[in-house]
Amino acid sequence: DFFRLEEIGVLNAVPTAEGAIAIAMRELPITICGAEIHIIGFGRIGKVLARTAAAMGARVVVWARRSSDLAWIRVFGYDLVAAEVPFGSAAVIFNTAPTLLLTREVLARTDTGVLIIDLASAPGGVDREAAEQRGIRVIWALALPGKTAPQTAGEILARSVREIITTTI
Repeated sequence: DFFRLEEIGVLNAVPTAEGAIAIAMRELPITICGAEIHIIGFGRIGKVLARTAAAMGARVVVWARRSSDLAWIRVFGYDLVAAEVPFGSAAVIFNTAPTLLLTREVLARTDTGVLIIDLASAPGGVDREAAEQRGIRVIWALALPGKTAPQTAGEILARSVREIITTTI
């Protein structure tokens, strides 16, 4: 499964982040510049998403647990959250963690005006039923590289497959 290759994951993080921000821009009544954006997880997608949103002028708040991630978050100058607290005045929450973290209990303390964009693979990281019951909008945005930038996504795969073939022959 070449989708598990680190270089593909890193390169695919770019169209994923761009696609996620495009969704937020389309769905929010405000600009990204000046918005408070929360990102759950600081893996490949979280890192690119935080960098891109910050470059657009957003106040970026990152939720992470690993001490190495917390150190990088500080180095990059993002606000960080290492424990479960309410989402404050977030305009949008991007979930990149592939585990259910936005549970019924967490959503009960989340402002109903927030937009949640779940980027995690199945089963996702949001209790969508609980969010719907509270009136919180959730967009489960899967396969963004191919949807956002199909040519770039294809080039990433083609380049990686070519490298696999040439290094194994």
